Amino acid sequence: MSFGGVVQAMITSLKNNSRRGHRTNYFEKGHHKTSGKSTGIPVIKISEEKRKAMRDQLIAENKRDEQKVMVIFTVLLVIMISAAVYFLFF
Repeated sequence: MSFGGVVQAMITSLKNNSRRGHRTNYFEKGHHKTSGKSTGIPVIKISEEKRKAMRDQLIAENKRDEQKVMVIFTVLLVIMISAAVYFLFF
């Protein structure tokens, strides 16, 4: 009788399933996120003027970045369109 690898696969599967019941879960080992001495990120109080200045600075930086992306996109689009026109009609 030829069972091939079916019986061996079944034995391996049974072994793996029996091993799985003895493993301890990572979360059951007692490792907790708050068990260390770290108190987290320190929160510093700042004034409304500084907060508004930081907000305005971030908005200005984002606007500059968006403008750069739009300029690059426009230049690439013009180059692609001009190349397509050149190769299609000349």
